[in-house]
Amino acid sequence: MTAKASDYQPVERNYHSTVRVGDYLYMWGGLQPDLPEVHNNEEKKSMCSVMEVCHLRTGRWEQKPTTGYPPLGVVSYAAAAIGREIFYFGGYCNHDDCYYNSLYSFNVDTFSWKELSPTTSHHGPMMKANCDMIAIKKNGEDYLVVIGGFGPSSNNTPPQPGAQYSGGVHQRCNEIHFYKLSTGQSTYSLY
Repeated sequence: MTAKASDYQPVERNYHSTVRVGDYLYMWGGLQPDLPEVHNNEEKKSMCSVMEVCHLRTGRWEQKPTTGYPPLGVVSYAAAAIGREIFYFGGYCNHDDCYYNSLYSFNVDTFSWKELSPTTSHHGPMMKANCDMIAIKKNGEDYLVVIGGFGPSSNNTPPQPGAQYSGGVHQRCNEIHFYKLSTGQSTYSLY
């Protein structure tokens, strides 16, 4: 059940992001009390299928249901907004060594999720958390840029040429990946 906007305050959490679009803040996921330490189940789906929204002019929070399938990388993911969409990359699942390199979009008008690029261990950025993502425009095209991160060294993508990796079972990296929104193409680059 959704609480009334005037009474509602989000539950405590960490390892999450809050993104501004217009006059609203959108907060999703993170490590919350009672987040199941499983890959996926109904309780976890229910917790991750809501968006916390704060109207900046009034300071009031609301919890709103979403449609579609939200990312499973709910902890330490990266987020950035372009227009009326918020993009979510990677993250940790809150169990075992379950990291992601998927990319999702969330439309703030329809409150719906869409998977743009699924998690794979065969290409793209390494499966990771604790990275960052920014939105840029180059030659009139929108890009998302995923930078750095931390993830398992086993069962992961081939190393990016020129990138640096450090650590043992888990490693940090300085990968830089560009995702061109108009084509869905992911490329890497080091400056």
